[in-house]
Amino acid sequence: MAKKINAEILTVMFIDIVSYTKTTTDLDRENFNKLHDVFDNLCLSTFAEHSGKVIKKIGDAFLVTFKSATTAVLCGKKLQEEFWTYNKGRKLKDPLKIRVAIHTGEVLHRNGDIYGDTVNTTSRIESITKPGDVVFSEPVYTAMNKNEFSYLHLGLKKFKGLKRPLRIFRVLTKKDEVLRRKKKIKKFWKKIKGVIFLLVLLLAIYFAYKYYSGLYF
Repeated sequence: MAKKINAEILTVMFIDIVSYTKTTTDLDRENFNKLHDVFDNLCLSTFAEHSGKVIKKIGDAFLVTFKSATTAVLCGKKLQEEFWTYNKGRKLKDPLKIRVAIHTGEVLHRNGDIYGDTVNTTSRIESITKPGDVVFSEPVYTAMNKNEFSYLHLGLKKFKGLKRPLRIFRVLTKKDEVLRRKKKIKKFWKKIKGVIFLLVLLLAIYFAYKYYSGLYF
């Protein structure tokens, strides 16, 4: 009798440290362990808070599954906020940055691990994810509650091993809020400079007019 295949629909997350090799090259054993302690503690507590199941840790990367697509994205958002706060509080020369990729689909369970196209696709999405970002696929978008957080559509992306392009989205995080504020301030000062320049120009025209009027009349 054939063994029953244990498969289910889950949301899969990959998270890893950005530029891990470069970050750890010059670390001694004590600081290497401290870096992993910070990474593990921030990640594991956030996974637990969002009911994420850690399948395994491979070097600097975690493979985690969630029953809910919405909860998975919220977890990714919270992870980025936790690391953003950690880096901001310490003003590190080389901040500890992560990237998070999320995809939903069928996975196969075997000996405590998970397999299948969903896992492979999540890994592919992670490869295009930028530092500080949480990126998720269209299946996640379809399944999630879209009122829980803000997001940006990144368009269709082609991935190795996939027959068709996959639509990708990015979560808007605190980093985006900070950049948006900076842009608003920059835009405000640009307007102020424009107004000052216009006033100076008008004054110059006025005094020039007064000066030349006095000469000829």
